[in-house]
Order: sequence, then structure tokens, then C-alpha cells
Amino acid sequence: MKLYRPRPVRLIAACVALCCLFTISPASAEWYVAGYGGLSFGNKLHDVSMPDEGLRRAQQQFPSVLNPATGDTVTQSFKTDNFSLTNSAVYGAKVGYFFTREGYSWLGLELDAFTSKPDIKQQNLKTRQEFTFTPGTTTECLNLGTRCPQVGVNNGSLNVQEVSLRVAALTANLIARYPGKWFQPYVGVGGGVFYFTGSGQFAGQQFAPGFSGLGGLKLLATEQWSLFVEGRYNLSYLSNFDPVFGLNGSYQAIHTVAGVSYHF
Repeated sequence: MKLYRPRPVRLIAACVALCCLFTISPASAEWYVAGYGGLSFGNKLHDVSMPDEGLRRAQQQFPSVLNPATGDTVTQSFKTDNFSLTNSAVYGAKVGYFFTREGYSWLGLELDAFTSKPDIKQQNLKTRQEFTFTPGTTTECLNLGTRCPQVGVNNGSLNVQEVSLRVAALTANLIARYPGKWFQPYVGVGGGVFYFTGSGQFAGQQFAPGFSGLGGLKLLATEQWSLFVEGRYNLSYLSNFDPVFGLNGSYQAIHTVAGVSYHF
């Protein structure tokens, strides 16, 4: 059976479909829809670890742990430098509502769908592995023999090839604005679901919760049309992303976008 995997275009299409539904609302309600595009830059994967790769290296160092009959165990942590990601285009659509009718014209709620492609750059990373080897029996341990309990650190490197990585997200944000007649500065905070897809050296797919923070300025050109510029920050976390390395890391991204919105 083929598993269904949502695509970034489908996420944005779903958001636009919701916009169409909102057009049946009374004209006095302050609904709006918007489209935008911009640049995603300075993105990184922080606090990177690879438990599967670390276990492989530990088993090569202590091959007897591959034999369960010996009762040997090894625990380890395998960490690397931060992953640098490429700058990329980001684009999306959003729909929102300000509670003007309810007497809170400064407060709103926004549903946002967007996607970007911050590929993993080719890079050579420093690695650090801390390990503890515990043999099933110490009867063969003579002074510094290989069958003795050991605690240590292995420093090394890992060559990372360029990897295609796409991020799509659907977020809900609480918006606070200054409801000026022509200029409306605003800030927002919220969260949602991030969908990561990778290929090549780190091939995998994963849904993960994420944080969204934003701030911007809207210029009201007419009663219905406006232009806006916006800065964004996103945070999410990958956990055992791929089946080979078991990539873990916190995804942090900064976006600058500009767009146009239509108010109902």
C-alpha cells in the first residue's frame, strides 16, 4: 500500500481553499487573505547528533558487542558541528481575521502555509563521540586489555555531501497590531506542523511541531488592498530523521518576505 505524503503545494492549496470559504462571511467582519514571497537565509541545524552513526563506529571499535553471547554493552553519544543550510526562496499564503466586530480591532488570528528549500551544504564537520564500554565479564581483563571497562572520547570528522532538503509548514499565529488608518505595524507568535523531506545522504520524511514568531508593517493602499513586509523566525526539531545516520537537530530559520493582502 502506498503511503500518502502531503506536498508543499497541497498545503498552500488547502490554505487558499479556506480563504474561499471565508468569503461567505458578512462584509463587516475583517477577514483577509494574502500571498507572499521572499528569502530564507542564515538557516542552520543546531545541536546535531547522529546516534545510529555513533553506534556503528562504537561497534567497529568494540566488535565483540555484535555478539550478544558475550554480554558486552556500549553506550555512546555522537555529535557534530552545526549543519549550514543554503539560502532559498520562500513563498506561501495566509488567511486571517481581526476581532474588530467584537471590539478588539488590535487582535487577530492567522492561518499560514509556506514552503522553502534550505538544502544541506557540502561540508566537512568535526565530530565528538563519548563512549562507555562495559564487558559482560571482566575475567579476561588484564591491566589495559581490550576486555576491560573503558570510558573515552573519539574526535574525528564527517564529510557531508550536498543534500536536497525541503521544509513545508502550516502554522496558526496570534497577531497583535496597531490599527492605524494607513500604517499598521504588527507582531505575531504561534506554532504548527513542519514537514521535512530529504534525499541523498540524509534521505527521510518527518512531521514535527514547530514555533513561529513574526513582525511586520502593513501599508493600506485602499480600503481592501494592502502591501506588507515581514520578518519571521521558525524553530523545529528533527528526531531520528533518516534510517542511516539517525539525524537529530534543531532547525532554525529566518525569513524576510513581502506580499499583498485583500481585506473583506
